[in-house]
Amino acid sequence: MKELFKNNNFNLLFAGNLVSEIGNSLFNVAMSFYILELTESTVSMGLFLFVVTFARIVASPLAGVLVDRWNRVRVIYMTDYVRAILFVLLGLYIIGSPSDNNIILALYISGILSSLSAALFGPAMSRALPEIVGEDMLQAANGAQSIVASIQSIIGVLAGAAIYYFVGIEWIIALNAISFGVSGFSEMFIKAKFVKEMTFEELEEQKLKTHLEDFVDSIGYIKRKTGLFNLVGFSLLLNFAFTPLFAIGIPYLFRIDLARVNYAMEYAYTNVAFSIAMLVAGISVGSMVIKSINKIIKIGLILLSSSFAFLAFTMFLASNRYIEFTSFYIMFTFGMVMIATFMMLTNIPLNTGMVKIVDPAYRGRVFSTIGAISAGAIPFSFLVGGFIVEYYSISALGLFCVLVMMVPTFGFLTDKKVKVLIDTIDKHNEENARLQEAV
Repeated sequence: MKELFKNNNFNLLFAGNLVSEIGNSLFNVAMSFYILELTESTVSMGLFLFVVTFARIVASPLAGVLVDRWNRVRVIYMTDYVRAILFVLLGLYIIGSPSDNNIILALYISGILSSLSAALFGPAMSRALPEIVGEDMLQAANGAQSIVASIQSIIGVLAGAAIYYFVGIEWIIALNAISFGVSGFSEMFIKAKFVKEMTFEELEEQKLKTHLEDFVDSIGYIKRKTGLFNLVGFSLLLNFAFTPLFAIGIPYLFRIDLARVNYAMEYAYTNVAFSIAMLVAGISVGSMVIKSINKIIKIGLILLSSSFAFLAFTMFLASNRYIEFTSFYIMFTFGMVMIATFMMLTNIPLNTGMVKIVDPAYRGRVFSTIGAISAGAIPFSFLVGGFIVEYYSISALGLFCVLVMMVPTFGFLTDKKVKVLIDTIDKHNEENARLQEAV
């Protein structure tokens, strides 16, 4: 890692990305509360999240084609500059506009344009990293980028809530614009060799053909690999259970249902606790010697589902005023910490095992397809969550999410094909252990 930070080009990229991610985290935290404040409607909130997320998902395949054609470093700093200008204009419009409806329209437009820029930024960053640090330092560079995610999830959430609560959305937007501007300026000085080997038409034709072939091949592999198709379906349902409660339900509970005066900070503290718990659990689980992935995943899933149900139950109690706020807040924060811990206990062994048993020739395509399928379900979960809270209640959303959560939990525990897949992972680990002992 020390050698990595001797690379000045990487330092420029790391610093720029850290600043912009913290700024963007400020904005994302504040935006949920701001839309609720303007509309007091979870349908409006869910629709906004659906539109901006769906825009990025739809644009991602074309963005990948364009990034392969263009200079990656230039794409990185230009997309940051575009977002800086975009948020400057948004801030000025909000200050000068007397109409909430006009502001909401401006938020939609800026959200879509920002998502399109992010769709270009993501693959450009991934493709530029090997060009900047070299293949031998790529793992260390990816590890350093994970530090950025951890820092922004802790600092960004807490600072975003505090700034929004004390000085308002205008300052959040201003800081976000400044962060992207500073990031773009830093990244302009990165020097990396760029080689363009094909014309745009040749590359576009090849990429389209390759994407289609890879997608078909990966779907075929997922179906052929015993238990993998079912596992993907269960993972999709897990995302569908978590997303609406966390993205729609919890902000609504603090801002509208409980009508807390200091709602932004109270919400932020629980998210910081969640992020710290994930970080600590990730380090702990990553250093564990796991003899049976089958056993640890079953235990982790049962505890994760129980913690999720407990969290939803605390929200039910608070929403119906069965307990006072202090008791709810302690129980709720405890539930968040438990969910983060057991999520790591389940995800890390499962993801590690999956990497080992998927054929290396298919690994990239398979995991890209799994990620695309999971991401494709998330925008629709925003719509469902917004609709349930708007027309029923926060308690109904909690019940819905818990019931959805039960399907993949029981599926993981009882599905025979998934059991075969997990047993294959354990056998693979046992064989590796025997080989290491023999050496």
